Amino acid sequence: MEDQRSLKTIKFVGYRLITSLILLLAITLLTFFLLSMSKVDATDAYIHRNVMKPDAETVKMIEHRLGLDQAIHLRYFKWIKNILKLDFGKSFVTGEDVLTEILVCFSRTVKMVGTSVLLMIGISLPLGILAASKRDSYIDNLISGFSMAGLSMPSYWFGFILIYIFSIKLEIFPFVFKDNFSSYVLPAIALSIPFTGIMIKMIRSNFLERLGDDFVSYAVARGIPKRKILFNHILKNSGVSLLALLGQNISNIFVGTAIIETVFSIKGLGRYGLDAIFARDNPAINGYVLFIAMSFALINIITDILIIRTDRRVGENKLL
Repeated sequence: MEDQRSLKTIKFVGYRLITSLILLLAITLLTFFLLSMSKVDATDAYIHRNVMKPDAETVKMIEHRLGLDQAIHLRYFKWIKNILKLDFGKSFVTGEDVLTEILVCFSRTVKMVGTSVLLMIGISLPLGILAASKRDSYIDNLISGFSMAGLSMPSYWFGFILIYIFSIKLEIFPFVFKDNFSSYVLPAIALSIPFTGIMIKMIRSNFLERLGDDFVSYAVARGIPKRKILFNHILKNSGVSLLALLGQNISNIFVGTAIIETVFSIKGLGRYGLDAIFARDNPAINGYVLFIAMSFALINIITDILIIRTDRRVGENKLL
């Protein structure tokens, strides 16, 4: 029975990988076409950036140098062929290997996102459970107010407040990014605040719903302490919904990194993508989109696997 389940899990993961691959191809193809339809041409941007004379001969030379004189479908197939060899091309701006630049930026973004996720879980889980256990009390109202404040507060504005208080006034954290742990604390807090508010509300709502279930009434009748019911029974039975919510929020956190990285002057993946778009750096844009899409696909697959392993009933439905 367990062997059959493992086989089904492998087939499910294989299916998800194939659908993710198709989705990646569709996204990268769409990106290629949108870049070709843009009013701002990469050749014009290159000429303007390098202060060159925009005559017909120069334009033709730059198009050939950048590989933009070929048909778009030929460029796309050539790019896919190179990607399979881990060749993301050279940046139009720096002339450096795009994959090398992305990996450096991606490592910074992963550190910031990872710290944000740990903060989000560490704050939202105990506060959400406490709010549910103290329903309609002043503690519940206080936590709900904190949650609403987090949801309503723009992360970039909160980031500026954190910089002003803790970097400029108190000088606890560095004002200039130095790629050490202390440099990631304030960005992680600013990035995690809105999603912490969402998690608190969802955890509270989920626990309040579970408190009315039969297994909770049975546990209360047996005289099991409330804390044990909350953590050993309700939390365990809420694992699937909380994992799904966590996976969704991690994906959303990745989306929000560009703004926070700009506020804190962090050369992460989001900032790299923004700079590439403004500079019309096609290889960098294509590489950025591919990495973001791959990150989303990987997060969703890992979330599904964890859900399958957590609850056999959900797993059976997914594996059918």
